[in-house]
Amino acid sequence: MSKKGGQQNLEPEYLYLRVRAGDSINTNALAPKLGPKGIPPRKAAEQIQKVCKDFSGLKVTIRVTIIGREFTVDVMPTASTLIIKALNEPPHEKSADFKHTGNLSLEQVKEIARQMRHKSLANEFEGVVKEMLGTCVSVGCTVEKKSPKEIQEKN
Repeated sequence: MSKKGGQQNLEPEYLYLRVRAGDSINTNALAPKLGPKGIPPRKAAEQIQKVCKDFSGLKVTIRVTIIGREFTVDVMPTASTLIIKALNEPPHEKSADFKHTGNLSLEQVKEIARQMRHKSLANEFEGVVKEMLGTCVSVGCTVEKKSPKEIQEKN
């Protein structure tokens, strides 16, 4: 729908971005995506930084909802982001091959599974917990001081 005759598009448009929370966001990267929609990139970058402050140092997915010339910013955390946040590790250098060595309790894994339930295709909650344990394997952490694979096989 075009903006002819002063009409604004009232259908929501969604823009998904993957950013490292806590780092400054390059407005030059946002300008081509937000500029044509009438949203100032600097204002959007400030809003993204405010929303992401709880996930400082982690990569998070951001959803920008655009209606007309107004926008809202939501954090859409992934399972790996929630697991790494639960580990409470100190900041480290940014490298792709970094393995997290922390330990989570089974209750923490279940809490993350509750948060991720709406995204999962598993029929039962037990399946969601097993998905989160699989993500723990990928991240490299342990659960209850054991390999997450051992806990998956036990249940």
